[in-house]
Amino acid sequence: MEYDQLIVVCDLGTTEFRTLVAAPAADGGLQVLGAGVSEAAGFRDGDFVDIGSGSRALARAVRMAESDADVDISGFYYGISGSHLRSVWARGRHQIGPGRRSVTDADIAAVIERANSIAIPFDHAILATNPVAFSVDGIGGIVDPVDRRGSMLEVNAYLITGSRSVQSSIEKTIERAGYHAAGWRIDALATAQCLLSAQEQREGVVLIDVGGHMTQWVIFRSGRIAGSGMVPWGGAHMTSDLAHGLRVGQTTAEATKCESGLVLRSMAHDEVDTDVLFDDDDDVDVSPGLIAAILEPRLEEIFRLVREDMGASFEPGLLLRGAVVTGGGARCEGTAELCEEVLGLPAEVRLAPYGLSGGRQLPDGQWATAVGLAFWALAGDEPVVPPEGTQAGGRGVGGFFKGLFRRG
Repeated sequence: MEYDQLIVVCDLGTTEFRTLVAAPAADGGLQVLGAGVSEAAGFRDGDFVDIGSGSRALARAVRMAESDADVDISGFYYGISGSHLRSVWARGRHQIGPGRRSVTDADIAAVIERANSIAIPFDHAILATNPVAFSVDGIGGIVDPVDRRGSMLEVNAYLITGSRSVQSSIEKTIERAGYHAAGWRIDALATAQCLLSAQEQREGVVLIDVGGHMTQWVIFRSGRIAGSGMVPWGGAHMTSDLAHGLRVGQTTAEATKCESGLVLRSMAHDEVDTDVLFDDDDDVDVSPGLIAAILEPRLEEIFRLVREDMGASFEPGLLLRGAVVTGGGARCEGTAELCEEVLGLPAEVRLAPYGLSGGRQLPDGQWATAVGLAFWALAGDEPVVPPEGTQAGGRGVGGFFKGLFRRG
């Protein structure tokens, strides 16, 4: 089958690397063509600390996706996360021209460039610029100032910066694995791309992504980013707590958490005991109350740390749509209820990304970031350019950005 465009992205998670191959669908969604997963290696806090082992693990995930989709991949988009990310508010001012005239796209680009000229640490680069509101001649709160007449244009922008060293390490690892880094997006923003509706972002919502070794959050108000951050705790710490509390191995603890995880002790009376296979091959009945007693304190702590990290960005009265919790660490029963208790907001768990078309679906609820990266790669800042032609398993296909797929 022929495709005009192919999109390849890699979600560099703290516990797993996930590669997704997709094509735009006729209904505006994405058609999944292939996927690959490998255990993360040499990767900590969003950075490759061991390029050798990291490149081998990354190559495994990409090769699996290549085989699954029957394409030859030479490059892909990737996600950025980690404690090296920083956020700062910046203001830009731009004189529209002598006298009063209508604001143009060029004026908007110029005022955003002024906002980007803010001083940041020398070892950081601006990774994302999010205009929150414009003003023309002192009249603020303008979402789109194009064609408004005035003499002075200003913007209030939310900037996210990241370590140049970390980004260099990621791209060097991708290169060592034998691929080309086509571009990047920030994980939390990519995840929001396919989990939150435009209406939710306008009315106010916080997205909390409980990953393996970190939990990321991002707040939207009036359709714009109002804050973002992360805390260095996640689902892997819940698994470790369960392994220690039940005295079982990590694999058994992870399986127990995924299949029978409960994070609210008040809900335990409605649950039946869980069979847990201990390391000596004995099946033992474990009460839901015990599982909840182990997992609840950790997830409660994660939500409290997220609340503290939000600081002044957290304004419950402006978050009419409450909280959406996602990620592998959010699959336990009681997650939404516990989040509501800690944040004082209505909450729901949302794992399946919007916008997937066709018969093939992704196997679990941990692909939201990859799907969001794919949507952003398709409609992001950089143009999606159909290549002159590549070969995939003997079939002619397209690809996004010329040269991202090797000619067969």
